Amino acid sequence: MTGFLVRSPGGQWFEPSEKGYGREAELQQILAEHPQLVPGVTDGAIACREFQSGAGPADLVVVGPEGGVTLVECKLASNPQIRREIVGQMFDYASALWHTEIDIFDRQWRVRAGVALKDSFPGSPGIQEVVADNLLSGRFSIVLAVDVINPELKRMVEYLNAMSGPETSVIAVEYTRLFSNDVEVLMPRVYGQELAEAKVAANSRAQESWTLDQCRDWISINDAVNLSRFDLLIAEASNADIPFVGSPVRTKGIPAGGLRIFVNGTTAVGSIYLYHYGGRSTSLELSLTKVPTALSGVEGGPKRMDVFLETLTAIPEFERASLVLRESGWLKRPNVPLGNIPLGSIPKLADDGASPFGEADPEYAFERVVLKVGPATRRDPLPRKVKRRRPHAAPFPTGRQPAPPRHLMPPGLQPGPSRPPGRTGRR
Repeated sequence: MTGFLVRSPGGQWFEPSEKGYGREAELQQILAEHPQLVPGVTDGAIACREFQSGAGPADLVVVGPEGGVTLVECKLASNPQIRREIVGQMFDYASALWHTEIDIFDRQWRVRAGVALKDSFPGSPGIQEVVADNLLSGRFSIVLAVDVINPELKRMVEYLNAMSGPETSVIAVEYTRLFSNDVEVLMPRVYGQELAEAKVAANSRAQESWTLDQCRDWISINDAVNLSRFDLLIAEASNADIPFVGSPVRTKGIPAGGLRIFVNGTTAVGSIYLYHYGGRSTSLELSLTKVPTALSGVEGGPKRMDVFLETLTAIPEFERASLVLRESGWLKRPNVPLGNIPLGSIPKLADDGASPFGEADPEYAFERVVLKVGPATRRDPLPRKVKRRRPHAAPFPTGRQPAPPRHLMPPGLQPGPSRPPGRTGRR
């Protein structure tokens, strides 16, 4: 059953008959003329047929006005490739387009579309830069266009969406061709779109972090008594070039974040987190577990750790936290309620002359650098411990010469018979 009914005015409802396709090229032509029938493709998109990908001609390469790239492969149920080769074929095309330079892509586009890519979308300035970025990152939508979706194809779509990264989505679309009273109807059925969208949404949530404004708004409503301390701490940290870094957003989570701490301006050793325990009071958590590792191979490292702890101890509200760090070997993460810290003590955490995080003494202090938001910056690796190998022994000890062959030794000096195989020790 098609699940589709038609009727003439005043007539009876009836189910139209399926007409099918004579050749795959018929389905390809329909989608090339109406690319908006492809899931995820917006109005104004343009499709190129038989686009040379470097691994062979892809049936359709669709580019939207926003720069999105969609690869479409058409297969009919009568073709045995529908279950196996269609998937491998599409990923072959996608891998060939991955890292393709925009000039090469534009050249192939002009061959199939007749005009340059930027001229195809006069209302989308900068589209070449967006397409170039998508080609570089492999950000494609892969659509398998068929006349019948069988269980095997469904299983493969589910698996590929589960195993592939968030940049790539795999969708199957069944384009049923119906016929009734000289009227043809094309009825798409999409499979896998919800799986692909859920994957992208989950990745977006994983990449989202709480902002400073979100954390401040939460404190102003739920912990207003500590709002002035929070504002002062953030202001002092900002003046000292210590940025606030939001924690990843969790479902039904409370906004949180911290101040990132570096050693030598390159190696992150931990953070001073701001947490809201019990959903109300705000506390500072000193998470500096990487300090010993970062300083163990550095000259004067132990003294630097002692100076840090002594300076932290000089702030009365952090005396116990300093003791916990010292006794646990920096493995524990002590907490200090923000409400217990007087306003006068907060500036000491960032003061150049007294702060444990200050820069007054570059030899021993924990240096502060601005944490750049965006692609990770290059950091010098920590020195690795090199295993010393024992030198190879000389063939013979000094002053000794190898024994002559047995048959050349005098009879009295010849060694006894060797042990039989398998008898290498005493009984």
